[in-house]
Parts: sequence; C-alpha cells; structure tokens
Amino acid sequence: MLPIILAAQLAGAVSATAAMQTDVGILTCTLAEHAEKDTAPDSQTKLMHCAFKPAGNGPGEVYIGEVKRVGSQTALTGKRVLIWSVLGPSDRKLTPAILQQTYIGRVAGASESETAKLLVGERDDAYSLQPIVDEAHKENVEPSVTVVELRIKSTPG
Repeated sequence: MLPIILAAQLAGAVSATAAMQTDVGILTCTLAEHAEKDTAPDSQTKLMHCAFKPAGNGPGEVYIGEVKRVGSQTALTGKRVLIWSVLGPSDRKLTPAILQQTYIGRVAGASESETAKLLVGERDDAYSLQPIVDEAHKENVEPSVTVVELRIKSTPG
C-alpha cells in the first residue's frame, strides 16, 4: 500500500511543479551514433552534446552528458536529435550552468498523462525537461524510465 501512496504523491508533486513552471528555453541534444555498453539487457546509454538557448535574449550554453533509457525495447540507434522545452520558475534569473544536474522521469505510454513525460531535476526540481514529440511517433512511445545527466561544457565568458 505504501508504494501506491508514494506514487500518488509523486504524481501530485510533478503536476504541482509543472503548474508553477514557465518555458525558459530550448535544449537540443545530438546523440552519439554508438551506444555505450550497459550491463542490464533492457537498458541503453548514449552520450550526447547539447545546446541550451534561453527564451528571450540570454546567452546560450553548451552541455555534454548522457541519456539512459531503462525498460524500453525501442533502441536509441543511429545519430538522433532530442529536443526539450526547458521549464523553470518565472521568478528566478537564469544563472550559468543552471541545467547541470540529473533529470529523471518516466516516459508515458499512449494512455498516460502529458505530465508523466517530464524529466524532473534531481538536485533542483524547479527545473524540468519536457520532450517536444513528433506527433507521428507519439503513439509508438513505450513506457520506460529515462535519466538525463547534463554537465556544463562552456558558458559565455
């Protein structure tokens, strides 16, 4: 019974966090062509190079990191580009390396809510990543857990 209560509280927290967030920019990541070896058979990890473009006139930043998907049978093959809308609090100023952290989320299946797709920051849950999904591929999304880790590579001087 306790896991059900915790899951319900987490879902409520994600919805509450999403309601207080605004679009603060776009994160575009290019995945490496080859996946890294992973010990779990239903897990994949790929390195990525990302560019963050803040909404408005702020300076962009470059991040490196990795995306790990667990529980999906759909392979992250070839060179892919992933695009996320970055959501954050409207009352905070963006500071250098603000996106440097681990984001965790459950990718929703076709019958699940939109907020379940959010990847929420582990260190600072005020920031999250909302995938921008191609509608033609939306129905093929399998339930899985996604972890994105971002590390700053460069920031304007």
